[in-house]
Order: sequence, then structure tokens, then C-alpha cells
Amino acid sequence: MRRIRIEKKDQSNSRASLCQFRKLQLTALIVMTCLACGISSAKTSRLYPPSKDQAGALRLTQVVEVATREEILRLGDSLQHLLASGLKDSDLKDGSIAVGRVYCCHESTERGTAVWFYVPPDVPVKVGDIVVIRMGHESTKTDPGAVNVAIEVREKQGATDSKCSWDPPNDRLWRRMLYCTWMPAEGWTQTKGAWATWLKRGSDAKAQ
Repeated sequence: MRRIRIEKKDQSNSRASLCQFRKLQLTALIVMTCLACGISSAKTSRLYPPSKDQAGALRLTQVVEVATREEILRLGDSLQHLLASGLKDSDLKDGSIAVGRVYCCHESTERGTAVWFYVPPDVPVKVGDIVVIRMGHESTKTDPGAVNVAIEVREKQGATDSKCSWDPPNDRLWRRMLYCTWMPAEGWTQTKGAWATWLKRGSDAKAQ
């Protein structure tokens, strides 16, 4: 994949796309509720990676919603996943769960592929931030599982020196992946297939 140069136009497109997403008037509660419906049919929580081969890998996402404690406590099965992973009720506060988009730029693409992740107190996030998350893994008979977790805010919303944009640089496309110019040098690699993305696999990034 060629590297893309991040121009002011690209940054503007990224911000405009985010604003368009938010103008759909999807509050955190509605997003959580809709995704919860999808969870029931797919039998897989959005708190886990979309495929087992991503377990333990790092992935980039842009925050689109941050949940309140009240909304978190309404998550049903997903709340149980959070608690089973080792989190306590006292860990679940306003902002402890966020929703991030990993592709843009159409409602069906963004909502259909959105991921949820736990936000530790020392990594607070805001809507529009670009965040590195460590993908979790589902539970097994001998393992309670691990949910997706934010580990670093890589770029704040509105950064003037942005190194990230949506690739390919064509805002007419419905599916574009999040890409930052520092990824190749830091060991991130692009996956193949219809839903290609950038991942960084560590020594603990094993298929579950």
C-alpha cells in the first residue's frame, strides 16, 4: 500500500465525516442499544475483535460515542462480559466504555463495523480522538476472556499536525480504512481481504 500524504483537505474530510456521523443523532444509548440487538443475533459482543486472528493485536479507531455509567449498566450480556473479564462495578463510570469507528464513510459501514472498548481511568478519551486499542478475546472454558481496551490516545480531535486520515483519499467511497503515516515504521502491517485494516501484532497476539 502506498503511503498517503496528509493534506489539510484530508484532515477536513476526516472532520466532516465525523460530523456527518454525529449528525445522524445516534446518542451513545441508541448506538449501544442497536449494537446490542446485533450482538443477540451474531452471538458475539462488540467488546471482542471481529475475528479470532485479531486477538491481542493493536488496532486504531476513532471515537464516535462515549457512554455514561447509566448506559453501561443497561448493556445486558455485554455488561456481564465486562464483569467476567475482571472489571468491577466500581470500574464502570461515565466514559468507561466508548464506541469507535474503524472504517468510514457511510452509515451502514461505520455502524456495522464499530467496536466497543473499555477506557481505563488513565487513558481518558473524547469524541473525535484517534485511539490505539488492544483487541481482546472471547472466553473459553478455562479463560474468562478479555475485552477490547484503550491503551493510548494517539491523536486528539482537531490536531493541527494530523498524521492520520481515511484511505483511499476519496470521500465518495463508502469504505475507507483509518491510516496514519507512522504505522509502517512502528511495525504495523496491513491485512488483506475485503475488510483490510492495519494491525500491530505483539508477542501475545495469538489466535484464540
